[in-house]
Amino acid sequence: MDSQRYVLVGLGEAQDGLPALGWAAREAQVRHQDLHIVRAYHWADSLVPWETSTERAISADLRQHAETRLQQAATHVAQRWPDVAIRRTAIDGVAWDVLVELGVHAAVTVLGSRHLSTFGGTVLGSVSTVVAARSIGPVVVVEGAAADPAEPGSVVVGVDGSPATQDVLAFAFDHASRHERPLRAVFCWRPDLIAAMQWRPEPPPPERADRWLAAAVAGWQEKFPDVGVHRAVVRDHPVSGLVAESTAQDLLVVGSHSRHARVGGLLGSVSQGVLHHATCPVAVVHPRIDA
Repeated sequence: MDSQRYVLVGLGEAQDGLPALGWAAREAQVRHQDLHIVRAYHWADSLVPWETSTERAISADLRQHAETRLQQAATHVAQRWPDVAIRRTAIDGVAWDVLVELGVHAAVTVLGSRHLSTFGGTVLGSVSTVVAARSIGPVVVVEGAAADPAEPGSVVVGVDGSPATQDVLAFAFDHASRHERPLRAVFCWRPDLIAAMQWRPEPPPPERADRWLAAAVAGWQEKFPDVGVHRAVVRDHPVSGLVAESTAQDLLVVGSHSRHARVGGLLGSVSQGVLHHATCPVAVVHPRIDA
């Protein structure tokens, strides 16, 4: 991870991009890496009527606005994290394409979330969804205000035995070690629906699930002896179980499926679910390309 050159943050509109910017600045500080702040713009995103403006004029206005936002963001970081080296770039292009391309050379890509109201729920902003789906490296989506370093929580990692498991654990243990956080490894298994319908007492989690979880994290505990590890076998659907376990915590780390064109199929139901419902930052980690 240290071989990567910078922490990348996409400067969005929600809350002026400050939650994601703050999270990324702290990450760059801990990693001793540059912070690369990017603002993408595209004429098609403008609300200016075509009858009164040309494409070139719209792009010029959007670039000026992007440069202004970047200067404000850089000033904000410099005042609070003066030891973090800052790069800033305004790029004419579709936001998710720009961030996925630049993310190839980033240790981690950080984005804010823009939850759009729907009937009966919320939909995560499209940029966060697409970048989390298509990025080669880990993507962290920050919801709301960044966590207060003075009140640290745990790093919660969902463990499920998928091809991404080892990469997910590697990222989670590395993050916990860098930030001096305890780690909580969680394996969720579905409840017995027949038992629930018949009001039978639910049996305790099987011992083999706990043994499997212990074996899954054992090697990483040896590599990161400074990280305190707690295990939990949760009798719940993975989305609701992980969301509940991660409430008021430092970070939730989950895996995703291999990358392909369909965003929904790519992220998988668990990754999509926790991105939509978790209230702490969420890291989505893909398996290595050769996995």
